Amino acid sequence: MTKAYRDSRKLFAPVFGGVYENQGGGKYECIDRCATSENAIMRNVKSGWTFTAHGIGMYEDARIDWDYSTGGTF
Repeated sequence: MTKAYRDSRKLFAPVFGGVYENQGGGKYECIDRCATSENAIMRNVKSGWTFTAHGIGMYEDARIDWDYSTGGTF
């Protein structure tokens, strides 16, 4: 990933029930979110893997990623 592409990422708070494409692949549904931060509980649509995503960002092409995740479970 180029620095210019990474710089286009802006902090983003996903909408409950929204499904987002990950910058690295896969689709993730927001199943709960923190109203005071860009953290959210996300679920991989295909596998069901659920985790808390911290520092979610959105790129200009509407794909997302996050700084790190915790609490992953099926």
